[in-house]
Amino acid sequence: MTAAEIMERPSKKEVISSPQSRKLRIQERIAKGIIWFLAMLTIAVLAWIVGYLMVRGIRYNNHVPYGVTTSVETQLELPGMDDDVVFIIHYKTRSEDIPVTGLRKLYNKVRKENWGFYNQQNLKVTPFAYKGAGAFSKSVEEFLLTGSDLSDYRENVKDVSSWKDMVSHVGSTPGSLGFIPASEASNLPSNVKILGVRRIALAVHPSVLEIQDGKMMREISSENVDRIINGEVSNWQEVGGTDLPLTVIEHDDSGNYIEELQNTSGAVVLCHFSDIEQNELSTIPVLRHETGWNLTWHFIVEAPARSGQWGGISYIILNTFFLILFTVLFSTPVGIMAAIYMVEYTNQGRMMRILRMGTETLAGIPSIVFGLFGFIFFVQILGMGIGFISSTLTITLMVLPTIIRTSEEALKSVPQSFREGSLALGASKLQTIVKVVLPAASPGILTGIILSIGRTVGETAVLIYTLGSNYDLVSGPSSSARVLSLHLYMLFSEALSFDRTFATGAVLVIIILMTNLSATYVMKRVNKNSGYALRS
Repeated sequence: MTAAEIMERPSKKEVISSPQSRKLRIQERIAKGIIWFLAMLTIAVLAWIVGYLMVRGIRYNNHVPYGVTTSVETQLELPGMDDDVVFIIHYKTRSEDIPVTGLRKLYNKVRKENWGFYNQQNLKVTPFAYKGAGAFSKSVEEFLLTGSDLSDYRENVKDVSSWKDMVSHVGSTPGSLGFIPASEASNLPSNVKILGVRRIALAVHPSVLEIQDGKMMREISSENVDRIINGEVSNWQEVGGTDLPLTVIEHDDSGNYIEELQNTSGAVVLCHFSDIEQNELSTIPVLRHETGWNLTWHFIVEAPARSGQWGGISYIILNTFFLILFTVLFSTPVGIMAAIYMVEYTNQGRMMRILRMGTETLAGIPSIVFGLFGFIFFVQILGMGIGFISSTLTITLMVLPTIIRTSEEALKSVPQSFREGSLALGASKLQTIVKVVLPAASPGILTGIILSIGRTVGETAVLIYTLGSNYDLVSGPSSSARVLSLHLYMLFSEALSFDRTFATGAVLVIIILMTNLSATYVMKRVNKNSGYALRS
């Protein structure tokens, strides 16, 4: 071939660039683009779901309505007294301020009040009082007993002998609450801190709360309260109310503002909550922006209380681990031995096909069916009752098909030459299975166990009928208990606390992630020891 002929011959590039080739390349690029887009979309959706759950679980961000504004007083002026009163609490109490109605409840309740109502800390309140300071003590007593029919403190309020004694008792008693004059609060010890009180409320003329065109002023944000007081609002429409002129009235100690408020349509005034109670004034709940950490150390290590509304979830986490442990102990040996029998000792005939189809069918049955079976068989027929052992056995039956099928496939994947080589060297069949086949199949078997653990951790329906709802630590086979998934379901279904629901969900996700990472590490170690390369 001459140089001229070589030059005239079409190059490979020209052949590839034929219309048909270009069409194929375009189709391939479109297909790759669609696959890439769908894959990224799937990853983005999953990341968004997990991210949203984690963010909501880690922090809370709420607007909570209160009968008082967000203004906090650390020293409260008392009528006719030269000195203000300061309320003090034990330093471990996780409260910085409290509405005045809550403060009075801590002193007026028949039974001991719990701080959990105000800060979700399961801690009983121990109130202290000092009656020996004459008019000052009497003035504080009247302030605390306002709104009740009491003429004296209840018996659960402990009396002290001096202000120094008050500080000493509050500092040494967890959950304690007391009061001292402001002049005595300058050098408080480190085990005592001041509790702020919110007692300023927003009193309005009744016309502000009237329904107009199906619209009514139900609550107001703290930002809008500031705008009203600063004179930036002239009509209630501007802050979400009805079309009504707004008039701000100045508060005065003489009480004349009450009559002016009651006679002025659309009027509003800031006053003490006790004035609203005594004069039966209308008021608007004020939304307080509250934000903070949900997933705290206290939430992890403290015991749950009041159906999970207070305290932490330490017992719930331990119950979850106990359920995983005993489910794996019960299901793994049985599942692996069943798979060994199906692969190594039985002919692959019609009976095995029926057995395999039955196993696959059981693996796809909804968990609620297993829960119903567990309730009928273990709880009622065998008389085990609703408790830990009934739920563990039911979960074991539920995950057993998964372990059998994955173990069976793992055993089948072991090359036949491994068995033949072992037998040729004089090993028995049992020795071949234990020493050769099982180590080689261990990654696949572990995968089945991981899937079973994941299903055990996330299962709820099967536990509703067999485990119960007690949030204490499981203490025996018949003990009723809660696990994380069941606790999350109950918090959500009973609307006890959405913040705690998300926090529990975040812990559940973290535990599943840790389980998968641990299992992956174990699989890599097993693969390394058995000489297999882990595909992943």
